[in-house]
Amino acid sequence: MNDLSLASISLETLQKCMKTWGLPAFRAKQILDWRNKGILDLAAMKNIPQQVKVILEEKIQVQPLQLVSKQQSSDGTRKYLFALNRKGQAKKHIETVLIPEENRGTVCISSQAGCVLDCPFCHTGTQKFEGNLTPAEIVAQVLAVKQDLLTDPMFEGLHNQVTHIVYMGMGEPLANETAVFDSLALLMAEDYLHLSRRRITLSTSGLVPQIERLGREAPVNLAISLHTAINDLRNTLVPINQKHDLQKLRKCLNTYPLAKKRHITLEYVMLADVNDDDEALKALVSFVNPERERVNLIRFNTYPGSAYQGSSSEVVDKFAKGLISKGIRATVRRSRGDDIMAACGQLKTAKQS
Repeated sequence: MNDLSLASISLETLQKCMKTWGLPAFRAKQILDWRNKGILDLAAMKNIPQQVKVILEEKIQVQPLQLVSKQQSSDGTRKYLFALNRKGQAKKHIETVLIPEENRGTVCISSQAGCVLDCPFCHTGTQKFEGNLTPAEIVAQVLAVKQDLLTDPMFEGLHNQVTHIVYMGMGEPLANETAVFDSLALLMAEDYLHLSRRRITLSTSGLVPQIERLGREAPVNLAISLHTAINDLRNTLVPINQKHDLQKLRKCLNTYPLAKKRHITLEYVMLADVNDDDEALKALVSFVNPERERVNLIRFNTYPGSAYQGSSSEVVDKFAKGLISKGIRATVRRSRGDDIMAACGQLKTAKQS
């Protein structure tokens, strides 16, 4: 696989390449202007001469991803299945989700093909881990969705731009530390997508040293896949807890830098007769720092073969009211895209589903 990719190359590097290839340096900015709109298809770059396109195809990786299929949910959510374009390697697949709304367009991106963490209630965790994504493969998901928003009339009336990014797709982002940090730099770079860190959220199961680095180098919005505040139970539900337990996580969260009026989100999937009783509520109340955190209760999205069931609506509502009565901000996440297996915890490539 070529180390240079159109999806991630900087303007300075491409300008140097142009000179090396005997091409005008000004073409680099023209090409990257197209790239930053979401266009990686050289044929669509109308002001770029054919000679330049031919050399680009020869010298760098132009398309990191190949669109295999896309599905449309009844609520407007769209799920994309991509194959990784890696020369000489068997095809590996990832999924990406677009959640279009009236005032925003959120893209849920993957950081790994499969996942290494094996959380037993998560569909992605049942997929064999096939490897980390490169920075180009991570950001190319955003570019592909941007192109779809530009060209599909379905989005007329909805927000036709990518406004928010969430690292909540396949994989544990901080287990792919180097590539994820590089991708964050690209997304926020002034000469790339130039997204504010307030519009990017990274969800992690709790890799403490990497969270600390995130706070130092790229303090984007932080979400923690908590799911229980009972240490022994979390060892089962979120196995990384055996290495980074709740005490270590609590200490880490206390020092994570927060922008003004921002909170850390504690994600909590409601599992019937597992983490939804009075003991679980009491433990969560004791764990949460109400000044810095809010709890997002997530209805369990089932999948074929799952050993878990979701808590009833009555139990979820009671649990939320119990948190609120203790001064804790708590919301119940509205599920999107569950009819096409695009909701939280449901992503798994069709090839292995």
